Amino acid sequence: MENTSKVSVVMLNWNRKEVLMESIQAVLDLDYPVYEVIVVDNASTDGSQQAVKESFPNVTLVENDKNYGAIGGKNIGLRKAIQSPVDYIYMVDNDIVGAKDSLSKLIEVAEADENVGMVGAMMYDMSKPDIILSAGGTIDYTENVSRGRGDAQKDVGQFDNVEQVDYLWGGALLARKSVLEKVGLFDPGYIGYWFEDTDLSVRVTKAGYKILFSPFAKVWHKPHATIEQFSYRKKYLATRNAVRFMKKHAPVHGWIKYLFFAIAGLPYALVRDLLKGRGPKGAWGKAKGLFDGILERDKAVEKILGSNFKKDVAVQNS
Repeated sequence: MENTSKVSVVMLNWNRKEVLMESIQAVLDLDYPVYEVIVVDNASTDGSQQAVKESFPNVTLVENDKNYGAIGGKNIGLRKAIQSPVDYIYMVDNDIVGAKDSLSKLIEVAEADENVGMVGAMMYDMSKPDIILSAGGTIDYTENVSRGRGDAQKDVGQFDNVEQVDYLWGGALLARKSVLEKVGLFDPGYIGYWFEDTDLSVRVTKAGYKILFSPFAKVWHKPHATIEQFSYRKKYLATRNAVRFMKKHAPVHGWIKYLFFAIAGLPYALVRDLLKGRGPKGAWGKAKGLFDGILERDKAVEKILGSNFKKDVAVQNS
């Protein structure tokens, strides 16, 4: 029997016109017909909006008045998709290209069990097509709170079953619309790096739904330049977000484990970075993020993102 479930696709963009065009086309080429494609543009200045209008006139384009960040932009698209008469929402990043049957494979898993809340795809590095970037993740409350399964490993069949995981990366994620209506969208209190998708996954699990990973739904992520891995900004925001996640979800034993690894790891991180010529900023950012996150001090975030960040978060969450 042919599947008649309807799917909205939500894709966020900011100044990545070339990859956006390819990703939209890849969605339109899927063997599962989608109900709509919603592209949310965070006030790009590279001609992305006009390119979408000219090349894909049937795509719903949301043109934001400014850049609301990754979480804010995604939530804007998700709210619009929830208003549509669909069963599922497929969140896909604008630098993802999926196999033609990738969405069909995700739908297949979700339709097999009504208690499935979200299903995630097997994600590879497009520059190294058999290297895994994401096979779901595990929350272990060590220094980084969570860890991806199979990160940077060659795919040799080590993940060959549909299975339950602690969290899914939001880069290629199918969610049941009714579940998002129940648990809410991404928490805009996470600023910058990581944990918004981990947080959503945990909330879905707490609501009694399954979080599943499918190795049969395959997508490839295009590498691109990002903020330097050991920068103050990245380490600060990542650690701040980790603390926010811990405050929302961690049990007492999780806190004990996390604080032990986080604090004990600071001297190691400092020495490692100094020996490798990176300087002390990364370790300092991690320490400051831990301190500010626990005390809920936002001054450093304001310095990094601007004094309007609280107002922007409020807009994102409205």
